[in-house]
Amino acid sequence: MARVDPFDRPVATDVATGDEEAVYRNRARRLGLSYTSYVDLGPNAYSDVSVIDRGMFAMGADAGAPAYLAPDETLMPAIGHWLSVHPSARARLAVATPTTIRAALRHTGEGRYASAARDKLESLDPSLSARRTVTLAQVVAACLAVAAIAAALMLAPVATLLIINLAAAVFFLGVTFLRFAAAGHVPDHPPRPPLATGSDELPVYTVLVPLLHEAHIVGQLLAGLDGLDWPRDRLDIKLIVEEDDVATRAAATRLAGGAPYEVIVVPAGIGPRTKPMALQYAMTFARGAFVTIYDAEDRPHPGQLREAYATFQRHGKDLACLQAPIVIDNTDAGLIALLFAIEYATVFDGILPTLARMRLPLPLGGTSNHFRRAAIDRIGGWDPYNVTEDADLGIRLARFGYRAATITLPTREEAPAAIGPWMRQRTRWFKGWMQTWLVSSRHPVRLCREIGIRQVAGFNLVGLGMIVSALAHPVFLATPILVTSDPFALWQDGDPVIAAMVGLNIFNLVAGYVAMAMLARRCLAMRNRDWAISALVWLPLYWLLMGVACLRALGQLVRRPHYWEKTPHVGQRIARRPPVNRVLRPADSGPGWRGASASGLR
Repeated sequence: MARVDPFDRPVATDVATGDEEAVYRNRARRLGLSYTSYVDLGPNAYSDVSVIDRGMFAMGADAGAPAYLAPDETLMPAIGHWLSVHPSARARLAVATPTTIRAALRHTGEGRYASAARDKLESLDPSLSARRTVTLAQVVAACLAVAAIAAALMLAPVATLLIINLAAAVFFLGVTFLRFAAAGHVPDHPPRPPLATGSDELPVYTVLVPLLHEAHIVGQLLAGLDGLDWPRDRLDIKLIVEEDDVATRAAATRLAGGAPYEVIVVPAGIGPRTKPMALQYAMTFARGAFVTIYDAEDRPHPGQLREAYATFQRHGKDLACLQAPIVIDNTDAGLIALLFAIEYATVFDGILPTLARMRLPLPLGGTSNHFRRAAIDRIGGWDPYNVTEDADLGIRLARFGYRAATITLPTREEAPAAIGPWMRQRTRWFKGWMQTWLVSSRHPVRLCREIGIRQVAGFNLVGLGMIVSALAHPVFLATPILVTSDPFALWQDGDPVIAAMVGLNIFNLVAGYVAMAMLARRCLAMRNRDWAISALVWLPLYWLLMGVACLRALGQLVRRPHYWEKTPHVGQRIARRPPVNRVLRPADSGPGWRGASASGLR
């Protein structure tokens, strides 16, 4: 098979059994070269990314240092001919596996690779990075705005408060209308997805799994990943662990057991300790033409990779990202988990497909998003300093001319079951949305030129609208309570403007609850979860907690902008099953994938 663009091609290989060492021992024998299971490149070796991606060749930096080769089957004749012309090279050359070569390169150059990963986005365009939370121009603008509001409050307090209230009402109402629009397009049943068939022409697919203090659920994770319906010789699964997370590193090394798994250790102290930093570092060693991300507690539908690949193939290369729905499966863990599950249902089965249909930027989920590798490289990868890296990627893809869409086969995930973990997670999300909005709004004219006014409006409606809505909801909720306590005071005051604003607040509140209920009912019914709708009686309290998390995020944005609050997960401790590779039928939910409906698509 002819070798073309490495990020847009199937890979010809015979490593189908997963016994990588046996394959390369055989190739060494055929070439008349020695085989080694230990590669020592010395202290100064550092390979270009294009070489380390393939893991095909490496050599020490010192004169006369040994060189190591991992020959692809398609290149064996050419290598054999070259060795016959240069027989003296045999003394210096040895064959090793790509995994061994990549591990040696990482070991000798990990500091430089980590620095390059940390600085990749800033090298492309410093204005796209959240390393600086705000620019000087933004600080000046914020100070002038605060001063103007303070002066207006002193001169005309009532009018100023009414204007602020009206601005918040507009954003709140915009989010409400988005929910109404989404509710009108939710199907009765999940659509039957396209699935890539056959195996011969499928490309390498990289799966990135960042782990932190999650040794106890590595077995569950591997059980889910083993069920992915993709040829194992074309899976490239990176388990990403922090250098000082000894327990998770040991569990991943012990349980992964060779190809297609590879443990990537992120060196400590070089970049911020965030999920996007881990992803950016691991991406240096990714080999796939397509990339997806899963969290430690995720259990993806076995056919998700095939649906994503088939969808990419049906569209042009401007489609750079596909978001799979995330379905919460621990709804019996408590009220917080149940409300979280309802919220996720409305987002992933309602709002995101609607935004994709309107071709607006998607605030991606932090997991189960699938990318074209070439697109991720072009936009600079993940921002290590943004704690909601998924929202940042959504708008940055749009700025580079790409679009995102959704697919239907879901990933099962665990929700926080208590207020404490939920509050920390939600605080991080709000803080990351604030970071994303601040970064994207540094040059508003440039942003409009890049994506257009319609997409800028959509980005602000979703990104800024969610923040403003969380802060405005307590005010809107307080309005009917105050009016109820003295229903005649409003009319005795005789100010029709104040009366109109009170009416708008009450309308906003009721419309917001109704829109959420309508969207939740449609999304839950689609996945046969109608029974959960009764939990929406607690929606006012849940949205009040969001307001608290948003205020907490504002404080952290000032004090600790890049601090990553880790969400702990309990896991279900599912034992790892033997890997299965087969052609997935739409009616098949796959081994160990609990909760699928009879159609296999719910």
